[in-house]
Amino acid sequence: MNEALLVLYRHKTWATLALIDFCKGVDDAVLDATTPGTYGTIRDTLRHLVRSEEGYLARVTGKRHSEALGDEAVSLDELAERIRRMGPHWEAAAQDPDLARRRVTTDDGWRLAGGVVMAQAIHHADDHRTHVMSVLSAHGVEGPDIDIWWYADENGEVQHVPVAQSE
Repeated sequence: MNEALLVLYRHKTWATLALIDFCKGVDDAVLDATTPGTYGTIRDTLRHLVRSEEGYLARVTGKRHSEALGDEAVSLDELAERIRRMGPHWEAAAQDPDLARRRVTTDDGWRLAGGVVMAQAIHHADDHRTHVMSVLSAHGVEGPDIDIWWYADENGEVQHVPVAQSE
């Protein structure tokens, strides 16, 4: 098992939860705003991110882990809970030595390696978290630090050591 893949999935869950949690304190006008070059409003983007992630997980594991999200409005708390529930399943998938090579078929008939779907899940979440951060910034709100460095620091995976100065 590639430990880096596990870190990527743990970061994906952590970063998405941190962003959703941050958005709970953001004014409704900003949550319902968008900016050019992004998916849509913050609420729509987060719902899309979660719904897609549930689909990717179902595709690689062969089962749905919750009832599919529809197009109706859903609370940020519900989105966070869905991400929280998926986290352990993504970690298990990342540790499955055969999953990356296993062939899966999409709902629209494409057959591909599970590793492609797994990589898409990471990319897709990162892309749409960036969209949310862009909308926040465009409306004067500084979003949370959710990159890998902050994740590693918050989880005790980083330490500062003295560096010898050259003369």
